[in-house]
Amino acid sequence: MADKQNILANLYTFSVVAKFLSFTLAAEELCLTQGAVSQRIKKLEADLGFTLFVRLTRKLELTEDGHRMLRTLTKSLSNIFTEVDDIRFNELRGELYIGIAPTFAHLWLVPKMGEFQRLYPYLDVKMRVKASKLDFHNQPVDIAIYYGNETHPDFYHIRLFDEYLVPVCTPEYAQRFNLYDSEPRLEEATFLHCTESLEFLSPLSEWQHWLNATGRSTHILQHKYVFNHEELTMVAARNSMGIALGRYHTIQPYLDSGTLVTLFDRVPSGYGYDLICPKGHETRPKLQAFLNWISKYIECYQTDNI
Repeated sequence: MADKQNILANLYTFSVVAKFLSFTLAAEELCLTQGAVSQRIKKLEADLGFTLFVRLTRKLELTEDGHRMLRTLTKSLSNIFTEVDDIRFNELRGELYIGIAPTFAHLWLVPKMGEFQRLYPYLDVKMRVKASKLDFHNQPVDIAIYYGNETHPDFYHIRLFDEYLVPVCTPEYAQRFNLYDSEPRLEEATFLHCTESLEFLSPLSEWQHWLNATGRSTHILQHKYVFNHEELTMVAARNSMGIALGRYHTIQPYLDSGTLVTLFDRVPSGYGYDLICPKGHETRPKLQAFLNWISKYIECYQTDNI
């Protein structure tokens, strides 16, 4: 391959031409002549050994190789400029991109983020909620927080805290099925199941786990509604549609308000919330700021509630 310095010198020109799909507009952006821009692209294509653009009468189009090169270049330039901002501003401004499970974001993290915002007013936060795991290679997240029990050997990860399962329903539903009595009519009740973050397991898995842990028969699971989102499960519970098996840390606001009441014992779920990022990134100041903030919050949270 030709001198890599020549290729690097012309890649930015390629990115600008690809943005406008016009030599004329790219020349205006770069303060060059149209002919100079065209010559740079021809030289780049010659050095690379493949064509980047299809030159039509009045416009340009990217070839398949051009699209591939643009995707790679866009990601690389984004990483470069992120690093520049990190160095210039000590990473406490710019963007922190968090991938996170929906209900944990909705009920646990976001209500607490006002404090983080006050501490770091120049750091923008972007969140993407997704119950399944995000691919760090294809999605530009800085950190992710997910519910599970994986070890994540190729990533930096810390267990934020373990989760507990507890049956909950409205006071009205509890009265309807004598759930406060010594002989509750559980066989007649509807059981609300949540599969969020656990789609690879049976929809009944958490209820089966709780029943086995408390010495109860799984045969009582006669009637059921299944949701793939924990907050939808809680909406059903709050509307007296059945007994939900809540993940204690995320549903605590409903218990504190009395909207839902706890029934029977709570048991360890066997899962917890893990914070994950690529190895080495945890030392970056903006990730350190988030880790320090959430770690102090979690220590206090665990002391108060477990």
